[in-house]
Amino acid sequence: MVRQNYETSLQLLHNCSRGHFRCKGHEGEKMERKRFNLKPMVGLVLAFVYLLVVMSTNLLFLPWGKAKVYAAGSVIAYAHVTEGVTNLRFRNSMDTSNTNNVITKVDGGQTMDVYSSEKDSSGDDWLYVAMNINNSYTYGYVYAEYVTIDSYVDNNTSDESFEDYLNRQGFPESYKDGLRHLHASYPNWVFIADKTGVDWNTLVDNENVLGRSLIYSSAASSWKSTASGCYDWNTGEYTQLDSGGWVQASEELVSYALDPRNFLTSTYIFMFEKLSFNSVQQTQEGLQSIISGSFMDGSNHDLSYDGTSYNYNSGLFLAGRMSGVSPYHLASRILQEQGFNGGGSSISGTVGGYTGYYNYYNQGAYSSGGTSAVVNGLKYASNNDSSSLRPWNTRMKSIVGGAILIGKGYINAGQDTIYYEKFDIKNFWHQYMTNILAARSESAIASNAYSETMKKNTALVFKIPVYDNMPDQVCDCPVGSGSANNKLSDLSVSGCSLTPTFNKDTSSYSVIVDNSVSQIQINANAIDSGASVYGTGTYGLNVGENNFTVNVTAQNGNTRSYSIKIIRTQATTSGDSGSASGGSAGSGSGSSNSGSSAGSGSGGSNSGSSGGNADVNVTTSLKLNNNSNLVSGIGIGTSVDSVKQAVQVSNGYCKLVNVSGNDKSGVIATGDKLRIFDNNGNLKNEYTVIIYGDINGDGTVDLMDIVRLKKYIIGTTILDKCYVEAADANRNGTTDILDVVAIKRHLTGKKYIVE
Repeated sequence: MVRQNYETSLQLLHNCSRGHFRCKGHEGEKMERKRFNLKPMVGLVLAFVYLLVVMSTNLLFLPWGKAKVYAAGSVIAYAHVTEGVTNLRFRNSMDTSNTNNVITKVDGGQTMDVYSSEKDSSGDDWLYVAMNINNSYTYGYVYAEYVTIDSYVDNNTSDESFEDYLNRQGFPESYKDGLRHLHASYPNWVFIADKTGVDWNTLVDNENVLGRSLIYSSAASSWKSTASGCYDWNTGEYTQLDSGGWVQASEELVSYALDPRNFLTSTYIFMFEKLSFNSVQQTQEGLQSIISGSFMDGSNHDLSYDGTSYNYNSGLFLAGRMSGVSPYHLASRILQEQGFNGGGSSISGTVGGYTGYYNYYNQGAYSSGGTSAVVNGLKYASNNDSSSLRPWNTRMKSIVGGAILIGKGYINAGQDTIYYEKFDIKNFWHQYMTNILAARSESAIASNAYSETMKKNTALVFKIPVYDNMPDQVCDCPVGSGSANNKLSDLSVSGCSLTPTFNKDTSSYSVIVDNSVSQIQINANAIDSGASVYGTGTYGLNVGENNFTVNVTAQNGNTRSYSIKIIRTQATTSGDSGSASGGSAGSGSGSSNSGSSAGSGSGGSNSGSSGGNADVNVTTSLKLNNNSNLVSGIGIGTSVDSVKQAVQVSNGYCKLVNVSGNDKSGVIATGDKLRIFDNNGNLKNEYTVIIYGDINGDGTVDLMDIVRLKKYIIGTTILDKCYVEAADANRNGTTDILDVVAIKRHLTGKKYIVE
């Protein structure tokens, strides 16, 4: 058989995953457009030549670059004529103009063995098959659209071959674990690396533009932005940017939603599925699984169009054909915009001033100038535009006309996945929806269109973006609830004036005091009564520079620091004697990173005792075990700075070092040390960091940790105590094969390791 590239040779897998027919009695072929491109005799000759070639060898090229050679007569799939089809013509050749090449006609349920897929001169798909006709094993052709594939012959592809394919596609290492797990479950799926050439940081910055990426106002505080224009620190209120309570998403949530590596799971991968219309792959059965139980299931809405009555299932298929857009995508888009129960005002037909108008996809629906998004959307629906069937004064005109606009403006213009509809990675403004998590929620809906059998037997194609300069670590979904307000309402030093004057947004201050001032009182209050303030209290002063920090920790765990530098001037000496008074020992809830002395002396001598002898207290949300000197509760990929912010030390300070004792930077890892010092620099305690699942101490949880754990279990590797503890990923007190399972579940997103 003629050699084919992967996309061509596996077209069978695309076009025959589920059969679909236009109507019964059409004899299973495209009666509406007969082709007369081959003369009967030429067709017979070509068929004879084709059979000779097929019987000699059949090469099917696999996506990972190794040719699978099927012996003469080898079957590549098992199939049957789609249920409901009648009089499907079984032919000697693909020539539909030749009535003499019809072997017989078969009906729905007729089984067959599939040997290859082929395209005719018009580019239509046919299958070369064998059927049992009157107890005779007969070879011939059937039109692919009316065939349902039951199963495929195992292609026996090796992991090594798939690895080679991933490398040749150009997938970064951080993508590969997710793709490996998907390939293991769905070996027919095809993953295309779409190397966009777009810089990651440029992408994130442009998606963080005010009003471009929104989240519902009831979301956790870590999901909402407190940037300028997004949040009122005095009232604790978020700025509503769209009707219905939508506010700006936080930069961390935007990064999570943009990072394709977060969505390489069997559900969310569908945000990368191509969304063009495919009458074979997309079926009414699949569509029904999407709308089942929703307002579109069994609805009595009037869906008349062009003299014909439709229900939502058949109406969406009509919209798909006319627009070139997958009806699955249209259905999931409507559910996203109007709600599962169809409560969206845009399709009620009863909005004042726009009675009888509908906008199923909320096109042109945005709030502006005091006008709600719904009203603006219905105003858009009432305009005249014949190309999009406007005005949308019937439900079907909105469904079909809106689909035409989606196809024209997005799917047929290159934004052909759910992900690319949300994120315009070239211009950044041409985006269908502002909901930052729309692609995630719509992909879950789209996934429901396929049964597990369909998923396993269909060569679905996923176009997955790859960006330049992506972070090594996956951008995790932010966590943390409660108020995000971590600013002070006031800050003062008793008897002194701060420079500059206090402002909640200013973080650094200085004060100069006379030598006679040996101690000061720091006072501070948070704007939010639920926030915690550390660093206030009474402190002794050394001569010279003294540095103090006031930390404000919001309810969601975010900490903001205010620094105060207090300079105590030198004493003035006279005659042959001088005096210097030491500072008083500090007391209070605060921390100072400069040692202070206590007591008094005369004649220029200072016999005061160290203020560092005051009790050192540690307050933290992390889990400190003073018996084993371990610290845990640190999330995977947490930065050193974030850990420091989570640890408040009164009368002392903390440092983080690596296993060699050097100052730590970057991402925290198993084996690092958290050291607690008093104000004189004396080491008071040391804790070893444990991140469950990070067994090799690189700060991540990946395949290398599984390898190391397996070696430990079979006794070929010895692990230090902290790494043995980190290997207990399921936290049952032992280290065994169940921990391997726990790490695998974490990597596939089925169940994340709890730190």
